[in-house]
Amino acid sequence: MRIKVDKKKCSGCHLCEMVCSLFHLGVINTEKSAIRIRKDDLDSSQNIPILCNQCKEMKCLNGEEVREGLEKKRFIWAIKRAEQCPFDALTVFGENAYHCDLCGGTPQCVKVCTPKALRIS
Repeated sequence: MRIKVDKKKCSGCHLCEMVCSLFHLGVINTEKSAIRIRKDDLDSSQNIPILCNQCKEMKCLNGEEVREGLEKKRFIWAIKRAEQCPFDALTVFGENAYHCDLCGGTPQCVKVCTPKALRIS
């Protein structure tokens, strides 16, 4: 399962960021969310949702002896993994990187995305 993004539909409301941190941590803090909205102010003025691509070959885990299946289920990761992500898709705040764990199978960001910029595939 992956979350597909249609950046043309994103309104920039940030509800996805808020529900992510609320679901996982019990607080609304967009900086502690596994999804973030990047605004392209210099070119298209589009809002672009950024989150883990759920890659088949997880380059963010290179050099580690871990079971990828278990790591995909974790929300908080070490910062070094964010540095290894070729898509710059992991949010970093403080000492942690925030990874999309698909909310255990029911992504909350997809549920609250009223413009339908996020969908499950």
